[in-house]
Amino acid sequence: MSGTERFGLAGKVVMVTGASKGLGRAIALACAECGADLVLGARGLGPTEAVADECRALGRTAWAGELDVTRPAGIDAFVTEALAVVGRIDVLVNNAGITIVKPAIEFTPEEFDRISDLNFKGAFFTATAVARSMIARGIKGAVINISSQTGHVGAPLRAVYAGTKGALNQLTATLAGEWAPHGITVNGVSPTFSRSDMLEKAMENADFRAMVARVPLGRPAEPDEIASAVVYLASGAARMVTGHTLLVDGGYTAIRS
Repeated sequence: MSGTERFGLAGKVVMVTGASKGLGRAIALACAECGADLVLGARGLGPTEAVADECRALGRTAWAGELDVTRPAGIDAFVTEALAVVGRIDVLVNNAGITIVKPAIEFTPEEFDRISDLNFKGAFFTATAVARSMIARGIKGAVINISSQTGHVGAPLRAVYAGTKGALNQLTATLAGEWAPHGITVNGVSPTFSRSDMLEKAMENADFRAMVARVPLGRPAEPDEIASAVVYLASGAARMVTGHTLLVDGGYTAIRS
């Protein structure tokens, strides 16, 4: 393969959840820059359509729809509509997620459900809905789950979030084995703290700021640095990589494992 064929995404349709801002937007734009067409989903249609416009400005086709991944029926409806418009989905990026920073003893059952329904249940049912379409069409696709360094090491003040990301890492490995006979790869990307509105909110907590300061490379990740790892796993260069969660964490887990 040439360099363009090896790392490019031309001819692929990439679906991104949580695509209206932050990391989701960065992933969508990185994929568009590398030649992919986009299916973009998030709870707010207006901001998601704005990201779609940015992708179109790069010369790509982009379809945006409202998507709440905590509702399995809504996921199925979104995927069905997207397929009717674009015809296929080659890559899924399960990016939608949320965290709440507080001591474990202060979490309510409602907060627990809010985080786990979005981060884990939503990722599971989105992955299965899209994989079902890949299998039916004979597409040797890719599923990429956005996890976190907290899925690999302890994460004080983020007990529920860390639990969902650890579960997502196990789901990634399990689905990789289950879907390998169909030629579908399943991998994850585990960022360190990355610049986002969610990070800015969490940085209001002094203990959380102290954890960010421990990143060996000395800073949070830029969204584009996480997006680059996603592009790699979506590309032909990673066709023999499956069941792996790639740490993009500035060395954080290397010194805490």
